[in-house]
Amino acid sequence: MDIKKVFILGVSLINMLFLAAQDSLPLNYFRSPLDIPLYLSGNFGELRSNHFHSGLDIKTQGVEGQKVYAVADGFVSRIRNSPYGYGNAIYIDHPNGYTSVYAHLQKYEGKIAEEIKKYQYKNKTW
Repeated sequence: MDIKKVFILGVSLINMLFLAAQDSLPLNYFRSPLDIPLYLSGNFGELRSNHFHSGLDIKTQGVEGQKVYAVADGFVSRIRNSPYGYGNAIYIDHPNGYTSVYAHLQKYEGKIAEEIKKYQYKNKTW
């Protein structure tokens, strides 16, 4: 066997090992977080002025207040409020071990808004 064939065989076997190590999820396990066509304004890993972008930013086509949905079943594991970075953000842990993050939210609604308000008044933090 010549060296070229051995090399190609070796690379193919290594690729198969990497592919076999990937998680396999059922088709349609995740849903879209928005009920509009998805257009990206920021990509994961995109180079910014002093860091790599760590998410996918979805355009809302100039419409504020779009409803945002969890991409799969799970529980709210973290809520963040910050004037920087993600701004208003919700983290949801899913049974498969993944965490989805919903950032740059205009406002919170429902039970989450109620819990935040209770926390703020209890701890006198705004």
